[in-house]
Amino acid sequence: MSLRMFLSLVHHEWKLKGSWRKLNRSQGFGYGRTIYLAILAIAAVGAASYFAIHGQLKLHQLWGVAIGFPYMLVVMGVLMLRREWENGTFGWWLTLPYSRLSLVGAKFFAAWLRTVVVSCCVYVLISLFAGIIALLVQGYSFEDVWLTMLTGLPLLAIVIGFSPFILSLSLLLATIHYTTLRPISPIFWVVIMGGLSTFYNGFQTLIPNYNVAHQLFSGQPGLWIPNLWAEMAGLLISWIVAYLLIRISAYLLERKLSI
Repeated sequence: MSLRMFLSLVHHEWKLKGSWRKLNRSQGFGYGRTIYLAILAIAAVGAASYFAIHGQLKLHQLWGVAIGFPYMLVVMGVLMLRREWENGTFGWWLTLPYSRLSLVGAKFFAAWLRTVVVSCCVYVLISLFAGIIALLVQGYSFEDVWLTMLTGLPLLAIVIGFSPFILSLSLLLATIHYTTLRPISPIFWVVIMGGLSTFYNGFQTLIPNYNVAHQLFSGQPGLWIPNLWAEMAGLLISWIVAYLLIRISAYLLERKLSI
């Protein structure tokens, strides 16, 4: 497959949105989801503003929202594949004149690009919110805003850099559900969701004394990347493992598919 054709597949996956059947069953589904997300956002902003006004918030602690990023990636990866079955387009998708590896790879890269875009948007929004707090609430300075922005950069670099592993794992999880290995799918769910707790505990095996939760909620932000080479090695390994997981997903769709 040519690079141009593969990029066309990625662009196609990028444009697709959710399940058509769910939208058709309820015209208010999209509005309901938007309202729900808006309520969550308002609640989060309100809580942060309350603690800021009472001097109980360090601005870099706004990055606590990143705790939910790994779970967001799992959902994103699973939905990228599951929507083909929910929309009834899996037959058309699987019979496209491309290898299963290309088809799964296109979904993977589309999900990864969405991760990059969402991460950048979150970074801008949190930086702007921190600036508004520093401007309106006494006791905060733009030095705190700068510190918040600096704190977010390595955090989002870690999210973006290690997201391929989580995305490929979630694609594999979704693939297993539609193969002859479906009976063991719940086991994979337990293992994957339980394994995400390592994000909170930090990458101890690669970066000793690194703890994400502690860094986010401590009074002072600590050193985010004490060992750059260890992190780079971890990134390289995660991308290699992600490629292998994508190949496994493609193999299962080719050899173990259960219609």
